[in-house]
Amino acid sequence: MQQAEKMNDVAGMGELGEEKTLIPMGELGADEQQPENLQDTEHSLVLKHPIKVGGEAVRMLEFDLDGLTAADLHYASKYLKNLGIPVSVPALDYEYQLTLFVRAVKKKMDNVEYSDLMRLSASDASKATGLVRDFLLDKDPGLKDLGFEESSRS
Repeated sequence: MQQAEKMNDVAGMGELGEEKTLIPMGELGADEQQPENLQDTEHSLVLKHPIKVGGEAVRMLEFDLDGLTAADLHYASKYLKNLGIPVSVPALDYEYQLTLFVRAVKKKMDNVEYSDLMRLSASDASKATGLVRDFLLDKDPGLKDLGFEESSRS
């Protein structure tokens, strides 16, 4: 019996089930900030699964596809070529789209690196590459929201 009493003292307990020290709990989730209701915009992508960039959780990526230059397109092709990844149709190539998305993100968020975006969830990466694909194919993303197909434009 004496050993059981010692174990209870070590664990901070008196008699079995009796607490010696009460730790105030506060309100459940009181310290947690409720995330603001973020929405995708023309120049931002809200992530379903946040990633860490520089030790901080990032829930939204800002990007500037319209700010891309010919040098950015060239860089994406050259970068992939140097890795031994052939790109035949850039607008349909996943690696090219992702590399170009990194360039577009760096226009707005220069602390984000290629390796950071390689940690995107599959759903977030698909959404990002879809934005680049539509940009490269010169599709108007607003038409999808209105229920119009690209072929209905004149």
